[in-house]
Amino acid sequence: MRSIFGGLCAALVTAVLAAPAPPVPAAAEPTPEPVRILLVGDSVTQGSAGDWTWRYRLWQHLAAAGVPVDLVGPRTDLYDNVADEHGSLAYADGAFDRDHAARWGMQVEVLDVPIADLVAEHRPDVVVEMLGFNDLYAQRTPETVAARIGRFVDEARTADPTVDVVLAEATQSWFPAVPELNARLRSVAAAATTDGSRVVVAATAAGHDALADTWDGSHPNARGEVRIAWAVADALHGLGVGPAADRAVPFPPVGPRSGARLSAVPRDASATLAWTGPPGATSQYVWVRDVTAGQAWTRLPFRVAGGAWTARYLTNGHRYDYRLQPVKGDDEPGGRVFSNVVRVAPSPPPGAPRRLAGDAGRRCAVLTWLAPRHARSYQVQRRTPYGWRTLGRTIRPRYLATGLPRAAAWTFRVRSWRGDQRGDAATVRVPRGGPAAACG
Repeated sequence: MRSIFGGLCAALVTAVLAAPAPPVPAAAEPTPEPVRILLVGDSVTQGSAGDWTWRYRLWQHLAAAGVPVDLVGPRTDLYDNVADEHGSLAYADGAFDRDHAARWGMQVEVLDVPIADLVAEHRPDVVVEMLGFNDLYAQRTPETVAARIGRFVDEARTADPTVDVVLAEATQSWFPAVPELNARLRSVAAAATTDGSRVVVAATAAGHDALADTWDGSHPNARGEVRIAWAVADALHGLGVGPAADRAVPFPPVGPRSGARLSAVPRDASATLAWTGPPGATSQYVWVRDVTAGQAWTRLPFRVAGGAWTARYLTNGHRYDYRLQPVKGDDEPGGRVFSNVVRVAPSPPPGAPRRLAGDAGRRCAVLTWLAPRHARSYQVQRRTPYGWRTLGRTIRPRYLATGLPRAAAWTFRVRSWRGDQRGDAATVRVPRGGPAAACG
């Protein structure tokens, strides 16, 4: 038995050793580390409420090319150009990597955070710098600003000697000192480039049109965002990051891409419009049509701002439709972008309540009246030695006043209202009732 068992074991071992080994799975390709890019700039890079920003356009370009990228920085916000404050997140499309280190009004001479600290904390592979215009606007010379940009590169390298840097041109070429600064950037890049850290220039000012590519002469609209992103993409391509820009892609429409939230209150031969938004819109065109007269939509020949406007010289009893078309700076929206439509029917203020009467108990009174035309609510007041005191409001033609002071009689006034449109009032004197009288 032992010999048979031993023979079986030997045969089994031999068979196992002779069998082909199972295939070893191939090692998975390691996922490439994303390229970390730090965008440092001023308002042109930060963007304002309602913008996509050129940061978004660059991210789209790299994502579409399959380039793993991580935009880094301490901020994610836009500047709210209407409220005049930072912290807006009202992007036209916020579904992208929004990290950055840009701030409205920032100068290369006065950085919010020293570049060495930013590089040490966020560990970028590439720093894209787009600063200098605000320094020039503060009366510094192009030579001085160019030298400061050179020191910016040196300071970045104190935290990482291998970091690459893109110097983007200022796009406000209408400002006399900007072309000279842009020309000097090539010399700065050539002098700053080392074997371990390359410096290149992004030609962001090339072809940039202050009228067509901005909404106010300085800040990029959708077209300008694309142009800046093209130039930065080309500069990154020169560093081996992603493909060059595809300039065959058509420009997107400019101007706000959403409408305001509009409401309206009818008044006597007028209507007051009130609205909020959309983000970044600086004014609105008013469109109107007289529905009763069968008119088509007409755009008024001026713009309104501030969140409220009153249309005057309307015909009482007619129905009017209104809508708003948003504008940002000098950019009207490409395509049909409007608010909701509101309909109003202006009318005279409501008349006084009719047949106002009262029935009183010892400390209470019931007031009743007939509703005048156009009245929607009523204000009830009682006369005191110090003037009229408001007791309350009601939408019904009846009011119960309780807790009245001891008196032989009380004088009441009831005023009609239509929304916030004040109407006429009626007055009645009500004698106090006897012990058996009750209010209810």
